[in-house]
Amino acid sequence: MKLDRLEFIGVVVEDLEEGVRRFSEVFGMDFDIVDTTQLNIQAADGVVPDERAPQSGMRVALDATGTFELVEVEGMEEGFRNVHFRVDDIEAAIKELSTRGMRLVRQFVVGGMKEAIFAAEDLYGIRVCLLEYEGDSLGDAMRRSA
Repeated sequence: MKLDRLEFIGVVVEDLEEGVRRFSEVFGMDFDIVDTTQLNIQAADGVVPDERAPQSGMRVALDATGTFELVEVEGMEEGFRNVHFRVDDIEAAIKELSTRGMRLVRQFVVGGMKEAIFAAEDLYGIRVCLLEYEGDSLGDAMRRSA
């Protein structure tokens, strides 16, 4: 398995609307804001605790080009958070990364999207996330009924 479909680079911002304004101003991007507190999120813990996971819902903004995911989480420090790779078979990708020494910390199902998050400590402080969903829009997949 080769992770060659980089989907998003995750960045924590203190104020989502300001982050969207600034990234749009600098890079000319359009964002789709998704309030995950309004969605049905099913989560399962992995093999190690996720110290960087929010304790409650968060809001995200997804840029239409698939470059940036801006995340607003109360109390979390601004800056680089993670990289997302889109995969066709999330279970196979989880097994593959696990054999490469990556430890799964959490899995989510949000609407029609599946996500797996691996421990940042296993790759120089970078959280690796896998995404599996149908269609062209992650935001639409998250809002879709499961």
